[in-house]
Amino acid sequence: MKFTLEKQLRNLFTFLLVSMCSLLAIGQDSIHHLIVGKRTPIRLQSIGTELDPFFFSQNLKRKDGSKAEDWDNIVIKRVQAMKLQSLRVMVLPQWYEPLNDDTLPHHINWERFTFNTIEMQSLYKVLDMAEQEQIRVTLVLWGASPKHFLAEGNFGGWMIAPTDVQEWCENFSALVQYLLKEKKYTCIKEVTPINEPDWSYIVQGKKASVEEYIQLCKTLDMRFKKDGIRHKVNFNLSDNSDGNTGTHEYLNACTDKLSDTADLFNSHTYIFGYETPNSDIFKWECENVRLAAICNKKHFVGEFGGNQCIGASRQKDIDLYERGVLMARIIINLLNAGSSGVSYWSLIDQYYENPSYDSMQQLGLWKYVKKAYVSEAYYEQIKTDYEVRPQYHAYSLFTRFIRPGAEIYPIFTLEEWYAGTAIRNKDRKWVYAFANADKDAKSISITNKYNKNKNKYQIYYYIKERLPEADKMIISHSSLLQINAKMKLELPPNSVVFLKEE
Repeated sequence: MKFTLEKQLRNLFTFLLVSMCSLLAIGQDSIHHLIVGKRTPIRLQSIGTELDPFFFSQNLKRKDGSKAEDWDNIVIKRVQAMKLQSLRVMVLPQWYEPLNDDTLPHHINWERFTFNTIEMQSLYKVLDMAEQEQIRVTLVLWGASPKHFLAEGNFGGWMIAPTDVQEWCENFSALVQYLLKEKKYTCIKEVTPINEPDWSYIVQGKKASVEEYIQLCKTLDMRFKKDGIRHKVNFNLSDNSDGNTGTHEYLNACTDKLSDTADLFNSHTYIFGYETPNSDIFKWECENVRLAAICNKKHFVGEFGGNQCIGASRQKDIDLYERGVLMARIIINLLNAGSSGVSYWSLIDQYYENPSYDSMQQLGLWKYVKKAYVSEAYYEQIKTDYEVRPQYHAYSLFTRFIRPGAEIYPIFTLEEWYAGTAIRNKDRKWVYAFANADKDAKSISITNKYNKNKNKYQIYYYIKERLPEADKMIISHSSLLQINAKMKLELPPNSVVFLKEE
């Protein structure tokens, strides 16, 4: 009996030892050995957001509890914490020229412009913040509004093509002249004529041809040159939304015909979701970059979000933790493909010119005041006014640690559901970013032949169970030492992980 028991125990120990060795061998084999690739030819321009100037002109006009001091205490405070790098900001012609200044499109009657309207005051608040925080701004004149003199006789949508292109160019030039010369703003770096012209540039109820948009851009270019301001701002053109169909037709035509007019090109996309593999995102942006490069220009992603859209103002997954991982995976693939940067739509929830709650933009990194959501089933779950969404924490990792002027070194994981990239900032310090959308953890090792330093890296995790309280930033949870140009790291399931060189 004793002999039999000892034999059984010995056999059990042997079985456990063999099993452990097998598991260790599997663990070694399951390590993903990643290599930092050759850098893209583009230095990062910026990682930013949309912030349209309606906080003071719309939110404060309501009776749901927002206050003027919320701008300083919430918006500016968080922008500073995020180290936000750029803002895309819309403007509308009627804010400052409600009636035609005169019938001469090449003569500006400054006395007829209304630069002190509530809408313009709200715009100045955004630009003041950008100036203070050294944030670059792209001004987007969204087109002509129905019933405004610039659209006289035209119809077809919320924004449409101007009836008189020369008058419209005068309007935009007057605005930029005033902001640069009278208000002395230096934060305005780019202008974009017409938001998403591939669908919004409407003439008599029908979508206009791309040739009409191209001619408008050329006319605007000549007008800015005539008024002596063309050299002061870059033309960021196309602004197409055919990324929503996965095509590149509009951008292709613009890069062909506007090569001498544009300083850079941008596109928007809302087609990528949880079911979208890395390769689809990467290929889409590779084609945009290729088209822009033909005329020696950069490509920027001027708007992006997820694909679970409900109209233009809602996305079903906006409050989900997983959205932060998705946004990170999209950004990494876009940067790896050669994008010069990205701008997320949008920074905050807010009302636009339509007072209806149904049309309130709710795609922000944080919510508006709690009272505004009283009709929602999740109302009682909201803890505070201006509550941040989980993706705020994920997106802030990018804006805090990847800085303008950085070099991008793609890391190809050879898998579709987790992505990585390496960044060398202008201070020569490295940052590694990973987004793992898989349900399983990934054990990885990183080899970077471009970095010979054996420094420590602070590790930052976007993990559901570790999200900071309120709007506090994610802090480093541990450090990692680079050994012999190689690092080993565990990527938790459904997470975003950043390594920042000390």
